[in-house]
Amino acid sequence: MILESWSIALLTCSAVTIIFGIVGAVTALQVLRYWDIGSDSERQIRLEEQIWLAATLVEFGLVVQIISAFIFIYAADYFATVLTGAMCAAGALSANYYGLPALGFKLTTIFLGTLWIILHKLDIGSEYFPFTRLKSFGLLVLLPLLASDALLVVLYLVNLEPEIITSCCGIIFGGEVTGGYSLFDYSSSTTILSLLAVSTVLLLAGSVFQLRVKSVSRTPLVLVGWLLTAGWVVFYLLSLVVITVLVSPYVYALPHHRCPFDLLQYPYVIIGLPLYLFLHGAVISGLGAAMASMVTWLNDADGLVDQFIRRAALLNIILTLLFLLVAGWQPFIYIVLGGQ
Repeated sequence: MILESWSIALLTCSAVTIIFGIVGAVTALQVLRYWDIGSDSERQIRLEEQIWLAATLVEFGLVVQIISAFIFIYAADYFATVLTGAMCAAGALSANYYGLPALGFKLTTIFLGTLWIILHKLDIGSEYFPFTRLKSFGLLVLLPLLASDALLVVLYLVNLEPEIITSCCGIIFGGEVTGGYSLFDYSSSTTILSLLAVSTVLLLAGSVFQLRVKSVSRTPLVLVGWLLTAGWVVFYLLSLVVITVLVSPYVYALPHHRCPFDLLQYPYVIIGLPLYLFLHGAVISGLGAAMASMVTWLNDADGLVDQFIRRAALLNIILTLLFLLVAGWQPFIYIVLGGQ
């Protein structure tokens, strides 16, 4: 499998991301040691020139990492056509011990990488460069995660063996009723839906609070940022469970077909693609606003961070409502109107 075109594309993306990440990390170490925005020394001037190039390369590498996540999902769908027993990406990713962890690391690095890009934009948007040290430290934390993701992808591809029988999504997500072992407990679906509803209300309330950022002091804003960060993580995980357990059967019009990956295949992609785009857009903008709230104590002399928080908060409110609308549309059609 390592010589398949999909595999080569994934390995190329990982190589580009790691190489550019290493280049950025070398500069980041120098920044943490020598950066002094108030100095006009030759070293400081040279360092300022280096960080522009390094940051641009890192930003490009992180965009490639985001693209690689889409490639990974569709590569898994392709691998399902040659793996015995697999019907979609769910079966292909469960073909060995590295598939699902690799997907988890990819999603994690996408969120963290996007937050790094946001922090970078906030930093270069201010004449004071208030977050240069912070984003340099963040890059040093992010690089091992990117390397771990690349390693997991390699291990996943190397250990894919077509002759080994793997499971299909009907078994993985089928539940005991259909003879599967299920990753979720469907008996608690009402509880999960209730938790999602509560978290949504709280997060929307927090976003509305962030829209009033100019009228509150920094201390409660930072506290709200930490709370919203945890809230968006919980919301994301609950949303994935709700999509799999409650939404997908209505999209497929099959009560026992639960698969979050088939939503990206024709003809379900018409609903699945906006569903995932709105979800990830809402979470990323929500985490971005939360992160910006947490770093306001460093410096916001020109009001750039306040402006970004308001825009990001408004965006995540809109995207969250759109996500809920798309997620609830098919169940609404079936339950209220009695069919498609």
